[in-house]
Amino acid sequence: MLPTSLTLRQAGPADWPAIQALLQTLGLPTAGAQHHLATFVLALSGEELLGCVGAEVYGRHALLRSVAVAPAWQGRGLGRRLLQVLLQQARAREIASLHLLTQGASGYFTRLGFAVAPRSSAPAGLQASAEFRGACPADAVFMSLALQVPAPAMADDLPVAVLGAGPVGLAAAAQLLERGLPFVLLEAGDSVGRNLLDYGHVRLFSPWRYNIDASMARRLSASGWTAPPEDELPLAAEVVERVLQPFAALPELARALKLGARVSALSREGMDKVKSAGRERAPFVLRYQQDGREHELRARAVLDATGTWNQPNPLGANGLPARGEAEVAAQIHYGIPDIAGAQRARYAGRRTLVVGAGHSAANALLDLAALAREAPGTRLAWALRSSALHKAFGGGAADALPARGALGSALQQLSQEGGLEVLSGLRIEAVQREADGRLTVSGRNEQGQALSLASFDQIICATGQRPDLSLGRELRLRLDPWLESTEALGPLIDPNLHSCGTVRPHGHRELAHPEPGFYTLGVKSYGRAPTFLMATGFEQARSVVAALAGDLEAADRLELALPETGVCSLGGSASAPAALASPAAAGCCPTPASAPAPAACATSCQPATPPRSACCG
Repeated sequence: MLPTSLTLRQAGPADWPAIQALLQTLGLPTAGAQHHLATFVLALSGEELLGCVGAEVYGRHALLRSVAVAPAWQGRGLGRRLLQVLLQQARAREIASLHLLTQGASGYFTRLGFAVAPRSSAPAGLQASAEFRGACPADAVFMSLALQVPAPAMADDLPVAVLGAGPVGLAAAAQLLERGLPFVLLEAGDSVGRNLLDYGHVRLFSPWRYNIDASMARRLSASGWTAPPEDELPLAAEVVERVLQPFAALPELARALKLGARVSALSREGMDKVKSAGRERAPFVLRYQQDGREHELRARAVLDATGTWNQPNPLGANGLPARGEAEVAAQIHYGIPDIAGAQRARYAGRRTLVVGAGHSAANALLDLAALAREAPGTRLAWALRSSALHKAFGGGAADALPARGALGSALQQLSQEGGLEVLSGLRIEAVQREADGRLTVSGRNEQGQALSLASFDQIICATGQRPDLSLGRELRLRLDPWLESTEALGPLIDPNLHSCGTVRPHGHRELAHPEPGFYTLGVKSYGRAPTFLMATGFEQARSVVAALAGDLEAADRLELALPETGVCSLGGSASAPAALASPAAAGCCPTPASAPAPAACATSCQPATPPRSACCG
């Protein structure tokens, strides 16, 4: 039997010595394996490595390699479970075929559906791999498995529809312009970057160099635009005013942009979600409202970059609105209010409860503390679901982005000075308005004991956001069951396991769905995970557009180099909106991630397992 503590996770650089030792123990080649380490899935029991599997991806084809199970754990089905996960992830990433070289394990792989084939029939990319060039013996058997994932068949005369004109949607538009692909850009708001303007007073904790897409910068520079100083920290509104709006004003972009165009539904022309035959050849149909009328648009592909900002999580710890939350909505602000500016009067001289453990909550608390020093009677309380306060204070001086580290340090100092009432371990269940107009919040602590907290004038709900999934009801989507991200991204971004600093960049394979030609980009691709990085979104756009253009070599190539980031979120899954944070009183999105991107098809955090004698598989 396999151990009950068996887990699977993606390999990182620190795992290479253990992987190398296992491969050497089994007589498997190690040449080239470390270069593809980001694709490896590890089976572990505690810290003990029980098995691994990896893949090298070349366009739409992949080479299975390093299928290895420790001798003591062979014959228990571990290898088969690992391979099942690998095959599942390969199909999710639109890998057309999987191949391997093996000595002595051809029978094992035959039972999994692989067939022996001439070595000369291997795709060209595989022929150039280390295994084909000598890492595997010349008499190793070549085997192939067709995954039967059809390439999207797109009508070239139809545009690509980009939904959402935020930073990532505009980056996708810039990439489409560079590739010469026709497109239509639909934005529900009255301006590009509408969500950024909603918290425009917030200062980003990452400098300009991480907040400007390279393709947008190239187009703007050609028009005489001057880039902001790359090491300065902009306000969220400045990103819109100095980059997004000037880019949207370029004639080649302006003619494709539709403002005030709210998309209400997506489908395939002439078929609903059930019909399969010819589906990949049918254009997308988009319905949207603009100027009080309903319109319909046909498109060859759809890039959904609509974000999550307008879908805030509720106060209720169970994911549902707290009982009575709707009735007192006038006294609740969702997100990051402009406490020092336009909304000062709402909080001055009042007692405010801030709910949440992320950067949005930290910004609100620090702004309230500054207001309390100016306006007598201003009081603030902080409710968070966890009692582990140290997690909410971030990396401090160890953070590679000083402004982000300063945010957590300032919050920690505020709590230590006694100017902040901390209500840790509170799981809110209900909120009600009392006779005096003030609010009472009730719930339970981590031990299940009932709690009731009274006399709040205002509540700031900073518990994160979630995606609106209604648009894709008639499309075939594959979503992570708890994050509601694209399924292939789930294991990479699970906030129970990762922070921004451990999420690897990724591309079209992780962002695709079973619906050919449909991709989710930007923060929406992360679902409920709070670890999204704007710079990662720019790389998503570049990879997906390259794939639409048929340039799979570029689509699979990693073009994102970011520094180590230390601690990214201030509180795990309850942190700020997809990349919101800031220095001592304001903060926002884009922050760099670390580590190379997963280039291949095998990543999962679910149990799974290979045979001992697969040479390169």
